[in-house]
Amino acid sequence: MSSSKKETLARIGIATKGIIYTILGGLTAYAAFNSRKNLTSSDGALEYIASQSFGKLLLIITIIGIAGYVFWRLYLVIKNPDGNSDSEAKSTVKRIGYFLSAVSYALLAYTAIEIILNSSQGGSGTQGWLSMILDQSWGSILVYLIALILLGKAIYELYRAYSGKFKKRIQNAELDHKAQSFLIKAGKAGFTARAIVFGIIAFLFFKAASQSDAQMAGGTKQAFSFLQEQGGLVLLGIVAFGLALYGIYLLASSRYRNIPIQ
Repeated sequence: MSSSKKETLARIGIATKGIIYTILGGLTAYAAFNSRKNLTSSDGALEYIASQSFGKLLLIITIIGIAGYVFWRLYLVIKNPDGNSDSEAKSTVKRIGYFLSAVSYALLAYTAIEIILNSSQGGSGTQGWLSMILDQSWGSILVYLIALILLGKAIYELYRAYSGKFKKRIQNAELDHKAQSFLIKAGKAGFTARAIVFGIIAFLFFKAASQSDAQMAGGTKQAFSFLQEQGGLVLLGIVAFGLALYGIYLLASSRYRNIPIQ
């Protein structure tokens, strides 16, 4: 595959991720600010796409986009072209993160295929495989490790938000000052919202490991439920709106950021 085709596939993948986050955050923020309880998740965003006119066709296009993102993350695992100046330890950590990201979005693509085939399991997948892990003698240790990785991800998202390193992806773009300023604010809000969500998911995994109960853990939807219970609908709405802004930042990033291809 030529470099230009790889770059195009990567941009499509990043844009697709942006669309999913925009729908996910937008639907949940709308529900929260209108005092509704119909929280959603990444799976819910896919179901929303499927419910539109020509929904299955749109979902097939979404799957292709997700596949592009998975390809991009796996390419970074193998080549790591944007981290050539990193130390070996830092490069290894980045590659692990890229691999886990690829796996999570591959599972999302699988869920989209299930929706098309009308065989979705209703979002019980996380708790299903977690239950199988916890049934093993070493299960709790592995779940604690997953929780630590998620906590590390949350801390890294905060670092990205407040170090400002993400700005370089759109600061050199062909955008006027107002557009760049908006996208920088959107990115900062988005990375902060992601840090909160990952932090909550890490906490839920810690609870699941400590009590050997898979029902304690979960993904985005469970994190939203926790936010609603502990902070109310307004806080939930703010965080969800931040995720929608992250989606907008990704859409702009997919167009303007430099995509390093070797």
